[in-house]
Amino acid sequence: MRVWKEVILAFILFGASFFLLLMRTTLPVGPSYPKTLEISLGPYSHQPATALESPPSSSSSSLSNSTPRRVVRATEDMGSLFSEFSYLFQSFTEGELKKVIATLVERKERRIRTEAGRRTKRARKGPKPCSLKKIELTVSELGLGYESDETLLFRYCSGNCIHERRNYDFVMEHRQLNNGSSEKGRRGRDNGKKDKGRYAPCCRPTKFEKKMSFFDNKGTFYTIQNVSARACGCV
Repeated sequence: MRVWKEVILAFILFGASFFLLLMRTTLPVGPSYPKTLEISLGPYSHQPATALESPPSSSSSSLSNSTPRRVVRATEDMGSLFSEFSYLFQSFTEGELKKVIATLVERKERRIRTEAGRRTKRARKGPKPCSLKKIELTVSELGLGYESDETLLFRYCSGNCIHERRNYDFVMEHRQLNNGSSEKGRRGRDNGKKDKGRYAPCCRPTKFEKKMSFFDNKGTFYTIQNVSARACGCV
């Protein structure tokens, strides 16, 4: 009995070992799961087999897979924004930049013209030389007591004679400047006014028109002389 029990146990062990050997020969050599992990993980394939055999949890796998995708999306968004910005800048430089440059140039030219006009006005406002000018006036506007609406061409002298000063004018100016303080002291004692000599020549007519004729409002004919200037000078 005892021998038969040992023989049966030996047959059971032999059958189990034969079954395991048969299973190993029929199945693939290596497990397919680690290979799929190596392919999907890519840069993480260099990790040891123990880490591969124990698959990570759902949270860790989602984090590891989502992190690279977010970086890629961020770079793609930045690239799209950069391309849109470059396109807008190119369109601006092609069309709008010309208008901006033209506007700036126009403003600069306008400013230059304005400054030149101001300088010209200041130059015009400066002292003008003595010269003969003319204006149309009625006889009544002459102020000589005649009442007439007849229009006449009146010529007169106008201008500055500062450049025509002579030694006499410089002496008179020097005397008035030096005697100014003494004259102020004498004003309290002298009630009379003293005439001051001019120290600059005046622009006045040197020649006059001989005759000027007109009719007044009553039809009376008049002829007057030395009214309108014919030549001017600094005297």
